[in-house]
Amino acid sequence: MNNKGQTLIVFVLLLPFLLLLIALLWEVGNLQITINKYQTAIQDTIRYGLNHQNEDDLKLILQNLLKANDVQGDIQIEIKNYIKINVQQPYDALYNNLFNHKFDIDLTYIGYKNQNQIIIKKE
Repeated sequence: MNNKGQTLIVFVLLLPFLLLLIALLWEVGNLQITINKYQTAIQDTIRYGLNHQNEDDLKLILQNLLKANDVQGDIQIEIKNYIKINVQQPYDALYNNLFNHKFDIDLTYIGYKNQNQIIIKKE
């Protein structure tokens, strides 16, 4: 008996699910790369801000640093005896529309100096 036709039919039936799985992995990978890029930019910006706290218009300088590092979305910066940065951005992905599930980026980091040591934490 010849099974070549049966194997072809099974492959054709499973191919859409395989393509959806690959697309999902691609989207999640791109989202993780974007999140890692944002985390690094936020931490570097906080570190810069803590080392230059006496500069005029520090908030504007920090916003420009984040934008220079391609951080997009709603950026909120709070400067007191600490620096707190919150970035919120809706992440437009194929699966947002397909499964009605939103992948959103919402990162908040706080940095402060403790005995001349810079401490940066994720909130």
